[in-house]
Amino acid sequence: MTGALEGVRILDVTRFVSGPISTALLSDMGADVIRVEQPGGAEDRTTLPIDEGFHGGVGFTQLARNKRGVTIDLAKPQGRAIFDRLLASADVVVVNMPRRPTRALGLDYDRLRSVKPDIIVGHLTTFGSTGPYADRLGFDAIAQVMSGLVAISGDEGRPMKQNSAWVDMSTGFLMALGIVAALRHRDLTGEGQLVETNLMQTALTVGNYFLFDQALNKSERAGTGNRAQSGGPADLIQTKDGWVYMVALGEPMFRRFMTMIGREDLIGDPRFANDELRAENGAELSRVVTAWSKQYTNADIMQILEENRIPSGPLLTPQEALEDPHFNAVFYQDVDVGLSQPAPYVKSPIGFSATPSSIRKGPPRPGENNLDVLREAGMSDQEIADAKESGVI
Repeated sequence: MTGALEGVRILDVTRFVSGPISTALLSDMGADVIRVEQPGGAEDRTTLPIDEGFHGGVGFTQLARNKRGVTIDLAKPQGRAIFDRLLASADVVVVNMPRRPTRALGLDYDRLRSVKPDIIVGHLTTFGSTGPYADRLGFDAIAQVMSGLVAISGDEGRPMKQNSAWVDMSTGFLMALGIVAALRHRDLTGEGQLVETNLMQTALTVGNYFLFDQALNKSERAGTGNRAQSGGPADLIQTKDGWVYMVALGEPMFRRFMTMIGREDLIGDPRFANDELRAENGAELSRVVTAWSKQYTNADIMQILEENRIPSGPLLTPQEALEDPHFNAVFYQDVDVGLSQPAPYVKSPIGFSATPSSIRKGPPRPGENNLDVLREAGMSDQEIADAKESGVI
């Protein structure tokens, strides 16, 4: 069995997270993804280094999986000419940089389609390609704090962003989806197109629920710590030996929860008459639940919650997440990347019954596949040697 995108070739001119995760997912589906970076390697290779002497940090190791690597200096005309030779056999080009450097390096859609009319170009930015902020630089955290979501996260008066790059990742997921749709359109019509995603719109989309709430209800929500903004009890609750997140949403589940902890008297309490009131008075519900839960260990309380069909999960450290038996049975795949131990990749997050995704190899070294890829583009060995001598590759 081969991946669903077997035969699709993608030129990946992306860095850090949002672009690389989009092309990583497409590579998992079988696409031939060629990462293009400047001679010597791109700046995102060394973020959170793994081991002295290894050619990539933790993010690069995760997001450059399955890819082939070439080095081309796109700032030089000779480098642009080499890139155009690769473009001739490509289906997609993916770029994540602001519009000005995109144009300066000749990676904008108008130029690329003048070379290859049916090319699909994926362009990821922070704020989009139009409007007052179009040329601003930004990262995941910028989109988080400007979306309104950080203001209602953390404790009241102490806003808290997520340390995970969820905006970057989600934007990359959307780009992968957009590219697949554009490939389908090209199959039907022969027409390429520009596909755009941006961090800010992704974050606003995730938080659109709360934007509706503010616009229509004027709710002026504030942070509630780990408590949910709707429903309850819904909090990270301390136990005898750890923490467990438990959630009751809707009247039937609230009744089961109160019966489970022996507080049936709260079922008719007007403070907890519906989900909104239970969230508004969530601190009191959390206090009641904590008094009950501290008599149990995590293991005991997870069993009780499961028996009563209350959604729950224990707080795990990264090490505990690595050791979790279910995660190991279902989600992880050890891949040899050239270190003293395999890297515990999380398997590609989309399952296919007929065309399974796969992680086949770790990240490439800088220029690892220059010879093969440039030969495939029709360059002679002498042309390749001359390009290397002049510092273009």
